[in-house]
Amino acid sequence: MYSYEKTFNADAEEIFGKVHKLLKEANWLILSYVDVKEVFTKMDKSIDPYYILDVCYPPAAVDLIHDNEDIGAFIPCKVVLIQHGKSTRLIMPKPSVLSKEYLDTDGKVAEKYETALIELLDKINS
Repeated sequence: MYSYEKTFNADAEEIFGKVHKLLKEANWLILSYVDVKEVFTKMDKSIDPYYILDVCYPPAAVDLIHDNEDIGAFIPCKVVLIQHGKSTRLIMPKPSVLSKEYLDTDGKVAEKYETALIELLDKINS
């Protein structure tokens, strides 16, 4: 499977807040995020809440880039929150799978940090 996925019985804004708090406490950064619903609204289109987050752990970036400089095509990690009704689905593409598939690497360095991120995201409950 190319991604980690989890569904919560909560709205996307609540899960966004929990993700932000957890990452901050573990010294991960949300480098940027896109509120897709807000972008669509400006175009007079409608969509349920939908966030795309660029997530980074700076020591991981150092290790990953030293492993294979082309990994920049797959980092920072993406965390996507998609609300459907009263539930929210979280999706995170796995850099280890992408690096094994598309780069000359065994994916072990990427897997180390994606596992750490997944363990953090698994702490979120709703």
